[in-house]
Amino acid sequence: MVEEAAARGLAAIAVTDHDVVGGLDEAKAAADEHGIELLTGVELTADWDGKTVHILGYGIDPADPTLTAALDRGRALMAAHVEEVLAALEQAGTPLTADDLARYRVRYASGAALVLAMVQHGILRKASNGGALLRLASREPRAYTAVEAIQVIHAAGGIAALAHPAKIVRDRPCLAPEEVRPLVEAGLDAVEVWQIVHGEEERGHYTLLAQSLGLLVVGGSDCHGPRKTYGPRIGSQQVPWAVYDGLMEALAARRA
Repeated sequence: MVEEAAARGLAAIAVTDHDVVGGLDEAKAAADEHGIELLTGVELTADWDGKTVHILGYGIDPADPTLTAALDRGRALMAAHVEEVLAALEQAGTPLTADDLARYRVRYASGAALVLAMVQHGILRKASNGGALLRLASREPRAYTAVEAIQVIHAAGGIAALAHPAKIVRDRPCLAPEEVRPLVEAGLDAVEVWQIVHGEEERGHYTLLAQSLGLLVVGGSDCHGPRKTYGPRIGSQQVPWAVYDGLMEALAARRA
């Protein structure tokens, strides 16, 4: 990924994988080799009043014990969920194995991998209770609320940002400032403006929202690796260098 960023002429990137930090040391070494500024990060999957939200953590210490404990708890909860669903599939006569889940490129076996594997293997058609199994698989446990995710990121020395806010409420991409304010009061530092799912209207809306709530603005390509047709989308969102400067200033102030 760092090599791809260098080939596209990017000056700075952040690595914010979902609920894991295992690739950051390798990414930092590659960034130093290619002369790219790298912000260590993470993307925490959290519950916010019954909705799934992603809280980005920029500039975190990957070895912080509060962060690693939270990530370990999330992994353990997800492992128990996967085992529960696999047992239910076995009982229904439509078993799946760990190898069936491993083919999907995810941080570790999760509800998303379960659903994809169930669809791939036609379990929804084969099992008499296919709908119930699908609902069970999709009810992923959450190890932290959005407020707790912000606290974890702060404990690790990072800046907490609300990722792709346009995706939080179905069919209503532009959240009102009053809806986001409780997270700001809990310590939210920033909101993502430049994003692959944000059009011009959403970018303008969340830029104004950030100004009204005193938040930093951040952005990125939300690249999840190569796509079948168009290749990786890293660098697809042109984020101004001032955003990086703003993050670095905020991180310096937090560490001070």
